[in-house]
Amino acid sequence: MKGIKHILGLLMFACLLWSCNDDIDRTFTKADGEFVRFFMLVDNDNNVLEYPQVSGGLIPVDTYTKDKLGVLKIPVVLSAINFENEITVNFATEFLGNLQGVSIEPEKTLSFNSTKLTDTISVNFENIWNGLNNPSIKFSLTDISDSNIYIGMPNTNLPNDILTINLEDVEFNYTLQNSLEEIIGLQDEEALIGISFPNGFFEDDINGIDLLNEVATDNIDALAISYDLEVFSVDEASSTVFYKYTISEDLNDEFLYETKFQLADIPGYTIGGITEITIRKPLITPRDNSVNTAANFYNLDDPYYRTYGENWMDFNEDGICSWQAFHAFTYPVVVNANHPNAVLDDLETTDPSDDIYHHAFRIGFDSPNAGNTTNSFNLKRWFNNESISATNSPGFNILEALDFFPENGTSTTNGFVQVVAQDIIIADTNGNSYTIAITGEGTYQETSSGIFEIQLELQATNQQLFGGTRVAKYVIYNTPSFPEPNDLTEDCFVPISL
Repeated sequence: MKGIKHILGLLMFACLLWSCNDDIDRTFTKADGEFVRFFMLVDNDNNVLEYPQVSGGLIPVDTYTKDKLGVLKIPVVLSAINFENEITVNFATEFLGNLQGVSIEPEKTLSFNSTKLTDTISVNFENIWNGLNNPSIKFSLTDISDSNIYIGMPNTNLPNDILTINLEDVEFNYTLQNSLEEIIGLQDEEALIGISFPNGFFEDDINGIDLLNEVATDNIDALAISYDLEVFSVDEASSTVFYKYTISEDLNDEFLYETKFQLADIPGYTIGGITEITIRKPLITPRDNSVNTAANFYNLDDPYYRTYGENWMDFNEDGICSWQAFHAFTYPVVVNANHPNAVLDDLETTDPSDDIYHHAFRIGFDSPNAGNTTNSFNLKRWFNNESISATNSPGFNILEALDFFPENGTSTTNGFVQVVAQDIIIADTNGNSYTIAITGEGTYQETSSGIFEIQLELQATNQQLFGGTRVAKYVIYNTPSFPEPNDLTEDCFVPISL
């Protein structure tokens, strides 16, 4: 494995050196010489890739608009191979628009050698800027210690010897990372609650504020359970504040415990996305983990593995109910080693440090691409004018969606299935968010060797959207090839315009 990782590392380095795209091949030949240039790559979500991250579909930019706090790291790459002495490159920095409180590291000189062909300029912002002043920072590569090496890529289209950073006003917002955390119910058991600030935050703005408040639930017994809730850590790199929830006593397997916490208001910041999180200890049902029902619905070797299904609805809004086909990217649920339903996936290594435990009876739906969403339970077809980004509509990704209960706890072929009860958030393209409580149940069976069928009823509750609870019927398979289900004789629903 180490040898393979070493080879992959060399390939990634070569990819970075030669830009991982065709811009070098299009604009110069080896006869044009060697050069140094800015190498800032920006993805579709306006995030700057940090070295050694690369992407073959991205071309280095010469302008970038920064609309969030946090350190900006600017890679500078030397495209040269055969040299012995250290090479230094000087750069100049120009601040425009009354910009203050910015520090640059290093201040003006970058260094390279035969084993270090990339150096980084770090830009730190100590104060918020005023977008009305059109602030910007202009970086220019000015001179190099080796006169045989070009400054900038030798072409007139995109030499990348100058880089301009434009600064827009920051919209401060925050959200919970997920809406559900389940515990086993052991004394001193801990659960981490992450609060994300996508565009960053100033520590002075949140110091002294309890960011989570407990809210009333229908679980009366929860009031008698003691716990501790405290700030655990602050991850500046991801602009995330983590709270640690610790339960103070053991709970019986037959005891259902549930409590909720809601984000508190922060002056000058906007709450968005997930606003409440549930801490839950479910009833513990005896199940033989060796059955591992969930493993029939995912493939660890295929990040694009999907489950396929049909949803009974009037998708065309023509007054005719029919089965609407959909699919969703499907993954296992990661749990701790001491979880009663933990199954070890040891990645075929003898090193226990990389051991991963998956829930033997749960699956979830998520997008394989960061920032995107999948079509859990065909929910994207339920609406018009919906936002499908993970930031706005995290509820389209349901990370713990279905829980399987084998017959007698031991059956490998059939049993009962439940939707993991939780609140999900769906937003429209105008920025309005809707909280939908989901629950449901059904059955599953192995219809032929390795082929499983789920028949499911989902209840989705939101007074504004559905006037109460919407009931949806599904047939779901772990394969794209399955028989068309028989039409139902009951009414169905049409999409809702958000």
